[in-house]
Amino acid sequence: MKRLVVFIMALSVATFMKAQVAIDSVSPEALNHLLIEQVERLAQESDNEETDFEELLETYLYYMQNPINLNSDGIIHLLELHLISVFQHESIKTYRQLYGDFAFVGELEMVEGFEEQTCSVVSPIVYAGQDPSRNRIGIQELAHYGRHQLIGRYEQVLERAQGYAKVSDSALLASPSKYYLGSPQKYQLRYGYNYRNRIRFGFIMEKDAGEPFGSKPLSDSLMPLLGDKYRQGFDFYGFHLYAADFGIVKEVALGDYQLSFGQGLTLWSGMSFGKVVSGSSVMKQGRGLKPKASATEYGFMRGGAITLQHKSLSATAFYSIRNLDAHVVTSDSLNEAEVVSSLSKTGYHRTIGEIANKNAIRQQVFGAHAAYADGHLEVGYTIHHTLLGAELQLKPNPYNHFYFQGSQLTNQGLDFKVVRQRYAVFGEVAMSSNKAFARLMGLTVSPTGYINFTMLYRNYDRKYQNLLSNAYSESSRRQGETGYYLGLEAAPAPYWKILAYTDFFRFNWLTSQVYAPSWGHDYYLRVSHSLSRKASCYLQLRSKAKMKNASDGNSFSYHPVSYTKNSIRFNINYKIGYKLVLSNKAEYAHYRSEDAKNSQGYFLCQDISYNPINQPFVLTFRYALFDTHDYDSRMYVYESDVLYSFSIPAFYGKGMRVYLLGKLKLFNTLTLYARIGCTVFRDRDEIGSGAAHIENNHKTDVKVEAVWKL
Repeated sequence: MKRLVVFIMALSVATFMKAQVAIDSVSPEALNHLLIEQVERLAQESDNEETDFEELLETYLYYMQNPINLNSDGIIHLLELHLISVFQHESIKTYRQLYGDFAFVGELEMVEGFEEQTCSVVSPIVYAGQDPSRNRIGIQELAHYGRHQLIGRYEQVLERAQGYAKVSDSALLASPSKYYLGSPQKYQLRYGYNYRNRIRFGFIMEKDAGEPFGSKPLSDSLMPLLGDKYRQGFDFYGFHLYAADFGIVKEVALGDYQLSFGQGLTLWSGMSFGKVVSGSSVMKQGRGLKPKASATEYGFMRGGAITLQHKSLSATAFYSIRNLDAHVVTSDSLNEAEVVSSLSKTGYHRTIGEIANKNAIRQQVFGAHAAYADGHLEVGYTIHHTLLGAELQLKPNPYNHFYFQGSQLTNQGLDFKVVRQRYAVFGEVAMSSNKAFARLMGLTVSPTGYINFTMLYRNYDRKYQNLLSNAYSESSRRQGETGYYLGLEAAPAPYWKILAYTDFFRFNWLTSQVYAPSWGHDYYLRVSHSLSRKASCYLQLRSKAKMKNASDGNSFSYHPVSYTKNSIRFNINYKIGYKLVLSNKAEYAHYRSEDAKNSQGYFLCQDISYNPINQPFVLTFRYALFDTHDYDSRMYVYESDVLYSFSIPAFYGKGMRVYLLGKLKLFNTLTLYARIGCTVFRDRDEIGSGAAHIENNHKTDVKVEAVWKL
């Protein structure tokens, strides 16, 4: 009887509440907008437009193409992606206990805490059906229900950079980092198979621009410098095999995989959201074992891992062995011992110097994770040991004084989480081999269904050392940092949503930008509003203050000065009819520092997407203008791109940016993508520096991609 009442109420809501968006008919646009916002903020935090976000995009797109069953334990992935809060996750489980399995996605509207915006974001990647983990797998099922996907991509910058100039061997030897040995094209080929999210395998191959591919072998004078590190063909190869839900074996992976436990203090390989998520979602949800299918060349394991589970107990064991890029030098001329002076995470092998650093050091990582989860309590313990093939000895610098140096490092940590109806307490304590600790503890409170408050405290000892940590922090090293975070996520009225946070942080040791203890703060506010079923907008304010080195101009010493960067952005998306989707964005940034340096700038753009109904093509166009004083007032803006590709350039200087993206579905199984973009500067006659230097005021990029699905 209860179930019948729920069905009638859900159908009534979907039929008669015209102001409410019917989530069964919502396109993936809401999810795409959320992804764009998160990645733009992630680009601002990483402060590098070349950061590889493919791993993050691959995770989102994977679940859009392989939806999550609302009636399975897979709903935890919605929490991992920060699409729902921990309280909404608990509400789904409570709803299933009271009324049974979901019969259709529209029932989400009846779950406590699921307002219209959350439903519109979640609906494209979920479905209601039988839990596939209950099904037995046979050869016929694998062949009939398994899905294959093959993707090939080509991309290139049309203007010729200085690094591609043809020079003599003597010039290459004289400037080993100035010239590329390969062609300007970038190629990628990937294949993936998926059976109902239970069995996955695939491979990926990639060659970056400037890396050798089909080039002729080097001359006899250059080959001895590189040896077997110089080879033709793709530069990166990856493979993964993954299976889940086979009795006591919860998950098993071979090849490339990633691990994430607790709050990331002890072990979290791969990308993490950090503070770029919504105001109250800084609490991490460790994914545990996950196959790695992207072309990212760092932040993953290569070997094998297995997770066993029996009722409330689970255990994961793993082993990884792979080669890392590093700069190796001889520490002693007498015994010629080799040591590592630095590690590289770019994944580029284009020049003699980069190829010489390729796979220079072997890394072995092995360990285990044990967890207990029963009802509202989760407790986990993680331990792992890292063994390097050579001693890591960084350049003598006070900044590196407490950073890990050596060849062996052991890390262990204890994490916990207590989730009740209106509050959640979480935290982790980790220790490295040198007995130094890192601590993190947080509290999330939801006094009503649509308001969440989060408080987070972190204290990372300056001596704490971990090569595989990715916890919440302002610094990428997770060392010598103390901070307090306050976050708010609220829906105060229908169609309104507020996200806000404030973060105060202090560094008790030197950083790469400040040669003295320093401090700062980060304020963020975003107010969004659904104007109608066809229009939405948001206003975003951010103010971030930090410290940096500044020279007085009369000496070689540096002293710290504080600087503040304020920005304001307005964005509106709206539909015209059933074919056109328009978006306008305007942003202003202002930079000010104590050394009397001021910089400001703006960015304006118009996006047009043409998507005719019952037609096999989609066109997306952007026209943008930007004008900033210098790099300090730069702005990061997301650009639409081909499938599984990201483009988030940093705009500074004066100029314009245009691009056109096309998608054509030739058959039910074959889709083609093509994009061409051009940036024209009005304040310069040359672009870039070093090997990337272009003697022109414009830069044109093209991408072509084919996606074949079976």
